[in-house]
Amino acid sequence: MSVQKEYETVKELLTNYLEERKFRKTPERYAILEEIYKIDEHFDIDYLYNLFKKKHFSVSKATIYNTLELLMEAGLVRKHQFGKVQAFYEKSYFNKNHDHIIMLDDFEIIEFCDPRIDEIKNDFEEAMDIEIESHSLYFYARKKKVDNKK
Repeated sequence: MSVQKEYETVKELLTNYLEERKFRKTPERYAILEEIYKIDEHFDIDYLYNLFKKKHFSVSKATIYNTLELLMEAGLVRKHQFGKVQAFYEKSYFNKNHDHIIMLDDFEIIEFCDPRIDEIKNDFEEAMDIEIESHSLYFYARKKKVDNKK
């Protein structure tokens, strides 16, 4: 699916969400949503703010923050808190389940998907008679040190 088609789909979902709750449909909300769905990696509020600043589109950090909260409630954005650093976000509507390895050396974020995690999730659901709606798995890692003595 093209980026434009993805945006049209999530734009419609956001419109429905806003109308159901009688929230305003502002150009800022739609501009933020559109930019988020062009991004293929994790981002923070400063990244979005600077992106809009470069485009000479006036939007405050508070508006970005509030819009991200609204988009999370609508299921269109996911928030990650990797350790003690600031929050990172990613688009979520078309993303399949995935987990993260956070490299502590350079703060690289590696996404991965392993079917064994779904098997564990399914085992928990069956054993505990529950339905897991979502999950988050983070591994914090460092590159192995090279042993020069060998």
